[in-house]
Amino acid sequence: MRVVDLDALHAAGVVDAHRRAALIEYLDSLGFTAEEMVEAERRGRLFGLAGDALQWSGRPTLSLRAAAEQLGVPVDDLTQVWRALGLPVSDPDAPALSDADVDALRSWRSITATAGPEAALNFVRIVGATMARLAEASSTMIRIAEPNLLMTHTHDELTTARAYRSVAELIPGISALMDSVWRHHITSARAYFENVIHDASASVTCGVGFADLSGFTAMTQRLTPTELSDLLVEFGGEVSDVVHAAGGRVVKFIGDEVMWVTTSPEQLVVIAADLVGYERAREAGLRVRAGLGYGLVLAIGGDYFGTPVNLAARLVSAAEPGQVLAGAEIRAALPDRPAVELDPLTLKGFEEPVTAYDLLGGQ
Repeated sequence: MRVVDLDALHAAGVVDAHRRAALIEYLDSLGFTAEEMVEAERRGRLFGLAGDALQWSGRPTLSLRAAAEQLGVPVDDLTQVWRALGLPVSDPDAPALSDADVDALRSWRSITATAGPEAALNFVRIVGATMARLAEASSTMIRIAEPNLLMTHTHDELTTARAYRSVAELIPGISALMDSVWRHHITSARAYFENVIHDASASVTCGVGFADLSGFTAMTQRLTPTELSDLLVEFGGEVSDVVHAAGGRVVKFIGDEVMWVTTSPEQLVVIAADLVGYERAREAGLRVRAGLGYGLVLAIGGDYFGTPVNLAARLVSAAEPGQVLAGAEIRAALPDRPAVELDPLTLKGFEEPVTAYDLLGGQ
């Protein structure tokens, strides 16, 4: 076992090295050098070094300028891409990237060559936003499950350091999970778009649904944070299960609201009816309501835009608890399904009153 020179570490900038000997000896046992400890202390992260090192893609030895030279691109272009990924750029000449980062960025060049610079830049923005959300979701999950990650909870650097190391060891497995799931979703997306595309444009014909928890805003004032979290997690799980079981695709969650798409009006209605019947919401004193649209939309960046989307979003707001409101296009596609025609609705964004149908009112 190496002997740690605590006096030298203190002189180099590690504050109260003797008092923190247990933490320093733990880091030393993991193979961290004195230089690495001093650098971590400079960042105020000596207690987090054991876990932080497992999160890195590699030692940050390359600046953006050096990486740009390796990739054969202007440094301004690479800086724009790095920022589009949601990553900070304080100094293009400061070490910030690892060799693995540069290898990964080669895929951006390949995408640019295939799809063009604007499409490639938009794609990396989506990648960055998605990764940021995944990072926040995993951080929240782990923080709740392992309070020892918080110095304010442990008041002990060594305990927190060990906790960081333990949870950081999950990262390689999570990365492998993400890669595997990404590949399966690529296959799933291809199969979905084969059923809704018409040409090489971004236009598709599909069903669009929105559903939310009626009464949720008032409920948030009565629930504890833990109860609110449990309810949202349960609702999200139920929605995902219902949508995927019927062959639909979840587009996004917005608080207590979900947007999904399907290849057919039939799938759309089946999903909406199942969601509105969600028993757990009733038990919590809430009701689900839904709005549906169908027709030609633009599928861009993992999201959908167009009149059917706007209609579905407005109809869910107009729906009563337990209602499924649909536009005329869905009624025309499903003429044999029981439905009650409502008085024309005045909806925001629509110049003329809109004819809508309550798809559960006729049952």
